Amino acid sequence: MEYVPRPPTDQPSLSSDAEAAKRYFGSFADDYQQAFVGGGRNPLHAIANRFFRRKTFVMRTEIVGRMLEELGVRGAHVLEIGSGTGEVSFEAARLGAASVTGLDIAETMVATARAAAAARGLQDRVTFEVADVLTAPIPAADFALIVGVIEYYADLPGLLARVLPQIRRGVIIADTRGPFWRRTIRYALARFKQFHLYYRSPDAVAAAMRDGGFSERERHLGHSFTVLCFTRPDAAGGGARGR
Repeated sequence: MEYVPRPPTDQPSLSSDAEAAKRYFGSFADDYQQAFVGGGRNPLHAIANRFFRRKTFVMRTEIVGRMLEELGVRGAHVLEIGSGTGEVSFEAARLGAASVTGLDIAETMVATARAAAAARGLQDRVTFEVADVLTAPIPAADFALIVGVIEYYADLPGLLARVLPQIRRGVIIADTRGPFWRRTIRYALARFKQFHLYYRSPDAVAAAMRDGGFSERERHLGHSFTVLCFTRPDAAGGGARGR
């Protein structure tokens, strides 16, 4: 059984996990986008991007893209929860999705993603909206992408209960975890920056998805992240696989 360190019990109290994530991610949208090229204006973010985020983000996006392609994303409608600066949404569009809608709680992330969509000529097919997924209406879609999101929410069943009823075919969930030492550093950062972290085992995520009516199709256990692919039983295109 994987050991998952507990978050500090004296973590600062904020109004909600969503508000905590909004404050944290809204503070460095430009540098977050630079993770894919290993850059950043802030020296600390530049170091994190170069030595940690870049490899993780690039590999994770490639795996999510492969899963989407195997699920049959071409011509489909895709919803990304916690879309950040839009790179995963752009990958879905590159693979032929008819439309992609990204929802994120941080206004600066959404502004950065919209600018990137316009620069790529994708603004008619990939749109981004500011939304708290725990309270805002969730649009219907064929597939949902929840990448680097669930570890910031204590109530995973509540989050999934908002999203899953709107999804017709499949869901891909990825979290960023890494080895014990990396998670310990992230807990220290969470305490300093006043956001929340809730790591779960892949089995716990799979159980929550089963309760929501989805079956696990594939599980990729990477060094710094986990990606899980789920389908509705009547839409599944094959048995479970693991990598």
